[in-house]
Amino acid sequence: MTQPAADLASSIEAVTLDALRLRLREVADQLGMFEARYGRAFEQFAADWNAGRVADRFAHRIERDFMEWEALTMERRELLDLIRELAAPLPRRAEGSI
Repeated sequence: MTQPAADLASSIEAVTLDALRLRLREVADQLGMFEARYGRAFEQFAADWNAGRVADRFAHRIERDFMEWEALTMERRELLDLIRELAAPLPRRAEGSI
């Protein structure tokens, strides 16, 4: 017989993983729009920005895009970390949480 608490925890994990993966797809779509608009990945855009190679970099739209793009890039990293942690086998997660 299975334990209800274990089943509930497993169900919550599965739903959480699904939600994180859905958000990751949404973030990837938004990142793709910025990459298409500026013709490069964020890391290259940021390097160009910092080197002063982005024309009109302080125009409202471009500066706003930079901030949103940067935030989405950080969110993608965080989502990937959370997904890896939740998808890891239980013994591995237990070691990492100590």
